[in-house]
Amino acid sequence: MVCPYCNAPMRDGSRFCGRCGRHIGQERRVSSSTGALTPGTRLQGGRYSIKKVLGDGGAGSALLATDVRLDKQVVIKELLSNEANVAGWQEEVKHFKQEVAILAHVDHPLMPGVTDHFQEGMRYFMAQEYIEGETLEERLQTLQHPLQERDVLLYVSDILDLLAYLARLPTPLIHRDIKPANIILSDDEQGVHLVDFGIARAEQNKHERRKRTERFGTAGYAPPELYQGEADPRSDLYALAATMHHVLTNRDPRNYPPFLYPSVRSLNPQLSPELEQVLERALLRDKEQRYQSAAAMKQEIDTILRVRFGVVRDIPEVDVLPAGHIVTTAEVGGPRGGATLPVQRREQVANASFTPPPPPTDQPPLLPPIGALPTKKRRVNTGLLLLIGLLLLALLGVSIFGVFSFISPDSGQKPETAESHGIGSEMINGEKIGLSDGSVAFDVKRSGGVVKEQGAERFQKGDVSAAISLWKQASSQDTSDAETLIYLENQRVGNAPHVTIVVGTMLSGSDDEVGVGRDDLQGAYVAQKEFNDGAKLKGGVLVKLLIASSGSQNSYVTKVVQRIKEQMKQDPTIVGVMGWPLSGRALEAARLLKEVRLPMVSQTATSDDLTGISPYFFRIAPPSAVQGKAGAMYARKTLGVKKVALFQDKNDPYSQSLASDFAQEFQRLGGTIVTTVNYTIHKAETISEAMEQAMKPNPDMIYFAGYSGDVSTLLVNLPPGEMPVMGGDTLYELNGFQSSARANFHRLRFTSLAYPDEWDILAKGRPRPAFFSHYAAAFNPGGAHAPAYGYTRANNDVILSYDAMTALLLGCANVLKDGKEKVTPEALQVGLRKINGANAFQGISGQISFGADGDPLNKAIVILRVDDNGHIQMEPKIIGTYFL
Repeated sequence: MVCPYCNAPMRDGSRFCGRCGRHIGQERRVSSSTGALTPGTRLQGGRYSIKKVLGDGGAGSALLATDVRLDKQVVIKELLSNEANVAGWQEEVKHFKQEVAILAHVDHPLMPGVTDHFQEGMRYFMAQEYIEGETLEERLQTLQHPLQERDVLLYVSDILDLLAYLARLPTPLIHRDIKPANIILSDDEQGVHLVDFGIARAEQNKHERRKRTERFGTAGYAPPELYQGEADPRSDLYALAATMHHVLTNRDPRNYPPFLYPSVRSLNPQLSPELEQVLERALLRDKEQRYQSAAAMKQEIDTILRVRFGVVRDIPEVDVLPAGHIVTTAEVGGPRGGATLPVQRREQVANASFTPPPPPTDQPPLLPPIGALPTKKRRVNTGLLLLIGLLLLALLGVSIFGVFSFISPDSGQKPETAESHGIGSEMINGEKIGLSDGSVAFDVKRSGGVVKEQGAERFQKGDVSAAISLWKQASSQDTSDAETLIYLENQRVGNAPHVTIVVGTMLSGSDDEVGVGRDDLQGAYVAQKEFNDGAKLKGGVLVKLLIASSGSQNSYVTKVVQRIKEQMKQDPTIVGVMGWPLSGRALEAARLLKEVRLPMVSQTATSDDLTGISPYFFRIAPPSAVQGKAGAMYARKTLGVKKVALFQDKNDPYSQSLASDFAQEFQRLGGTIVTTVNYTIHKAETISEAMEQAMKPNPDMIYFAGYSGDVSTLLVNLPPGEMPVMGGDTLYELNGFQSSARANFHRLRFTSLAYPDEWDILAKGRPRPAFFSHYAAAFNPGGAHAPAYGYTRANNDVILSYDAMTALLLGCANVLKDGKEKVTPEALQVGLRKINGANAFQGISGQISFGADGDPLNKAIVILRVDDNGHIQMEPKIIGTYFL
């Protein structure tokens, strides 16, 4: 136990404090035992007298008590734990203290405020305002029939205002257990309050979860993702909708199978069709299909109130305190003490004519930028608050530790001030290019993109906690987004010893280019996570990733590489680059990085011009000559093709190189190139216009040296028949195919540098590498998505990027194994050169062994074809060596 006056530790049962000498008294003393508190028990030296137990939850028990010092009722919450070991218990206490600090910062009239926080022996307690009134559950039991639609909509509009506020907090807060029993109608009928904000509720706090159902809300109201440990603010919207369904129909969902809600109008025909539509959407199992923010749902609720009931809602928005704001005594236990001020409803009868508001947005509400908070404030007598604060400080002294001492510092690393040409971005022709450590978000045209960008803005300003919270929210909206996961993983690394690898790719441009960029980040992230979680680098060295996005043009690479070179001057941990995936970008990057001796491993660049371009350049993919020869052999020997129309862009290094290699080998095998068509990548009209020239000599096959986004145009313009179309590895980028090209999709054949099922087809009993399970765990947490690319199934670009990043990190491991204290770019080059012969490694795309020129030796490639059902199949024969 501890002294209630000076907080000094004491032996259980002691009558006097050894530090301050004060008499503890004869009231019931709370020891470190886990015995239940009973009415009459006193806490904090007699300040709090327990009246009754209100309830127990998965994280704590709630007790009604009297604060004898202030002569008012409060709710005391005690931390409960199932942890059997000291370390686990200490972790629970740590999160309890963090949660108290978070709740103490929350200031909204619809939720009870934190008034105190204290420790008795080994027991931890939090005091909150007590809200008097009747719960919705009690009201329903009293009436024995459904509540009126108008009343429920008014209650829900208020609660949504609160949830919108909680989602805007720097650390978004999630209730996780909204239900009728936790919504209180105030005695004056002026509003509702949401109560029972339990322990471990902050979205950023993903502490180890227990299997107790109470921790995951209440069955019947809780959404599916709560049981998968993946709650976010949308989970509260589901629970609120389930609560609405209950009180509007008198059908208790706890008495039925979960996640099943009959139409409300089938149970209560008096309800409006508009309300039924709101609930149908809000109660969808897939959270991506529900309302994406409380503000969006509130807008529809308020529209029904206005149109159907003539009630105009005019509740002023409550401001969010700026990040890092320190709670004052007045805010914690001063004027807010006592009854919570209800939200005053301002209602008026609307005019008969009504102009509907603009459609609700599914984007979460924007957080106000630091230094530019909303100007709308609730009126407060600041002089009075200051006086009360000073008086309380004098009375309480250091005993007000309850909130202040538990505000923990940011766990992540505060970003360095970026030089103009290091970390940062610039806009060129509407594309954002640059180098990011998290302070720039590139891939924002996807679910969660807006929130991710907000996180980047917060990180750039040094508000790391807010950035982490926003990135977690963005990740929950799109679990396949590796950019967000990389930024989060970097914060786990923090200031620990680490190496930094730059991922060079494209996150703007055509769909197929962006698709490649997203795949590259997925592969890089899985490798980063494996090395960090598995402590695979000697001496506890971890891995941090920077993202370099060069956009749609080869020429943009120069600007981005210049940023990398400038950042190297500031950050000596940068030791290598994984990228670029396309040959045109890789050629320019390899030349520039050679100047600063920075090793580069490309995942998929295949141009023959890259062979020997730099002693610091390595690649996982074999040169185009290997693909060209394999494609020519397949066309002549397997398909029996004699005449080929060849499509190429002579200005694109990849296209020109692949076309030349195929033509040379095809002609050597006795075939004929009947025509060569020159087109321009990403210009569909150049392909359409060339089709007549290509078809005129009646070819048996078209060989298309280019990208999936362009071959779609060719497939759409093919003449009737079954003439095959063949190409190289870049045709295996499914994001680039247009839906209109699907009719002729089955005509495709292409060489590929990797195939997701390659291991399973060739393994013959060998166990699957951990990569496959790690990929699904990273991008399909909780198993919410059906088997699909991007979530559970890694495509070829992901696999090759993973192998490239693994090669770089194994090169780092070679350096550290040789006794070097740190990895440098020059040392990494030596470490990469050691990956050959007996030191080669088994990649997911095949064996990885680098030759003297940086090319992979005898690397496996496969031939893929599309069957009549549109499924991609692997031909049984491979070229090269797959297993070590």
